[in-house]
Amino acid sequence: MNTQTLQLRKLPGGPYGMLPLVVGLVCVFQKWVVVYTEAYFLTPCEAGTRVYLSEADSLACCYSLAYDYDPAGGVATAIEVRLLTSGATFSAVQFPLSSGWSYQALEPGRRLRWQHPGGLPAGNQALFDFCVDAPQTGLPVEMAVNWLVGAETLCSDTLRLACHQCLAPRDESLNCLDDGGYSYSFGLINLTEYTIHRLRLREPAGQDLIVEEFINLPGPWAPGTSIGNFSLTFRPEAEGLDILCFDLTGSRLLADSSALDCCTFTRCLELPFCDRCCTPFDEYEADVNAGFTVEADCETGLLTAVYERWGDCDRAFWNLRNLNTGTGIGGFVDNNSISFSFLDETTYQLCMRVERRDAGGLNCYGSTTLTVCDTVFFDCPDPPCMDSSLIDWAFECPPELDLVCGCDDMTYINGCAAMNWSGVLSWTNGPCGEPPADSIILEITDFDSDRAILGWTSLGGLDYRFFLIQRRLPGGGWVTIGQVDGSTFTFTDDDPAGGLSEYRIVGVIWPGKPVFSNVVEIFLTSSRQEGTPETGRIWPNPARAEAFLQLHWTGSAEIAAFDIQGRLIGRWQSAAGHQEPIAITVSQWPDGLYFLQARNPMGENWTTRLLVAH
Repeated sequence: MNTQTLQLRKLPGGPYGMLPLVVGLVCVFQKWVVVYTEAYFLTPCEAGTRVYLSEADSLACCYSLAYDYDPAGGVATAIEVRLLTSGATFSAVQFPLSSGWSYQALEPGRRLRWQHPGGLPAGNQALFDFCVDAPQTGLPVEMAVNWLVGAETLCSDTLRLACHQCLAPRDESLNCLDDGGYSYSFGLINLTEYTIHRLRLREPAGQDLIVEEFINLPGPWAPGTSIGNFSLTFRPEAEGLDILCFDLTGSRLLADSSALDCCTFTRCLELPFCDRCCTPFDEYEADVNAGFTVEADCETGLLTAVYERWGDCDRAFWNLRNLNTGTGIGGFVDNNSISFSFLDETTYQLCMRVERRDAGGLNCYGSTTLTVCDTVFFDCPDPPCMDSSLIDWAFECPPELDLVCGCDDMTYINGCAAMNWSGVLSWTNGPCGEPPADSIILEITDFDSDRAILGWTSLGGLDYRFFLIQRRLPGGGWVTIGQVDGSTFTFTDDDPAGGLSEYRIVGVIWPGKPVFSNVVEIFLTSSRQEGTPETGRIWPNPARAEAFLQLHWTGSAEIAAFDIQGRLIGRWQSAAGHQEPIAITVSQWPDGLYFLQARNPMGENWTTRLLVAH
C-alpha cells in the first residue's frame, strides 16, 4: 500500500498547510486556509499492498479507486473508505463489483465498507467510481482507506484528492538562476464558467519577492481552455524561504467596461535548494589568487591568516613552514581564517590550498585544487620599557647601592629607584657599564688619628637628591658610612680606620642614577703603629734629596708613601732575602710630613714618618 501522511507547515499570512496532490503523473502543491480534519491515527500499511486513484475527471472532482492486494502480506476480509475532510461527501457512487461482495454505508456519504467472506480477492481489483462534493477552500480532500480483518482495522492508507474550481496550473517549471533567485514558468487552465479578460498578480502583505507586477493575457480567455508560457522571476532573497506563495485573480469585463472578479487562485511553490558552489573555474582561480592576509599578535604569539574571498563552499588547507629549521605545521578549516603559533624574527613560508566543493561535498573541478604561498617575517617590537605614570619622586626608596641596569640602558642605584623615580618597567642586576665618574671631585681636607674630613665639588651641574659616603679597607668592599642631602658637600668621618683606607662619594640624582667620585687614599697612624728600630729605620730624617730605608725582615716587602692628606706618593718593592738599605728619592717631593708603610707577605706592618725639607 502507498502511505501518504498529512504534512502541515506554517506559512506567511497563515495559518496555512501544504498537502501533496496526486493527479495523474503531476505533483501539485496548493495553498489553503487550514480546515482541521478528524483526528485519524492508524498503522500504515506495509509495502506490497496498495490503493491507487485513476483520474476520471479530476477537474470535476471525480475519480476511480482500485486496489492491488497480496494476501501474503496478511489476510484482509474488508476494505473501507472514509472521508476525513469536514463537510466533504461522496456523490455519484458506482461500484460494479463481482458476486460475493457485500456493501455497507456506515456513515451515508462519508464512510463506505466492502466485505468479502472468503477474504478480499487478490490482485488488481476496481472498487468504485465516485465524485466528491466539498467546500471550496482550496484544501485537497483527504480520504482514508482502511484494511480490516473482521471488525478490526489491520492498517490504513491516506489519499489526498485534488479538486480545482478556479484556475489549475499546468506545465510548471521552477529553476535556479545563476545570479540568485528563481525563474518560474507555467500555464493555466480556466476552470470557471466565464471568459477571463484580466489576470492580476498579488503577493501577501509585506512580501516583495516577485519582480513582475502584472501578467498580461494575449486576449479573452474562454472557459475550459489553457494558456501557457507565463513566466515570473523570484528575487534572490526568496532563497531563504521554504515556500513562496502568491495570488492570481481572474476578472471579466462587463458591458459597461467595469471589471468583475471571477475567482482567486492561490499558488504556493516549494522552493528547491540552489547549489551555487561550483562557479566557473576562472572565478575560482581569481578568488584563490587574491590570496590571504597575515597578522601577528606579538603579545599572544599567534599568527592569523585570513582567506579574503572565502565562501561557504570552500575548504582551505594551510601549511606554515619554518624556513630556518625546515619544520612545518598544517591544518584545514571550513571558514576563512586559521591561527598558528610563531617565533619572533623568524622567516616562514605560508601556503594555502583551496578546494571548492558542491553541496554534496565533492570537488567542483574533479581533482583540481589551487595553491598560493607567501613568505612572512615578523620582528615584534620590544615590550614597553618606561611608564611615566609610575614616577613619584616623593616615594621613599632605600639609600642602598644595589646597582641595576634598566631596560633603557641606564644604571640605577637599585630597582626601587629605577621604577619609582624613573618609571622603568624592567631591569637586570648589575650596572649597564661603567657609571659616570669624575664629575664629582673628592679631596681629604684634613685628617688625624681621630677623624678624616672629606670635601667634594660637582663639575657636571647636576641636581643631586643625596650623597652616599663610602669607605673601603684593604681586601674589603665598599661600605656606606654616611649620607648627606644633595646640597651638602662635606663629611667628617669621626671613626677613621687605622692604616690604609679608601674613600669615594656616590652622588644620586633625582631620577635615581648614580654618579661616582674619584677614589682617595689615606694612611692613618697611631702610637701602636709606629715603627721601632728593631723592625726598620729611615735616615736622614729630615731628608733633602734622598732617604734610605732599611728593614730587618728576611722576606720581601712592599713600601708605600703618603702625604699628610692621605694621597699615595709612590710604591717600592724590596727584594726577598736582602736587608740592604733602599734609596728613596725625595727631591721632587714638596716640603712636608710624609708617612711610609711597609708590609710583608705575612701581613706584618711597619710605619714611620719622614720629614722632607729642601
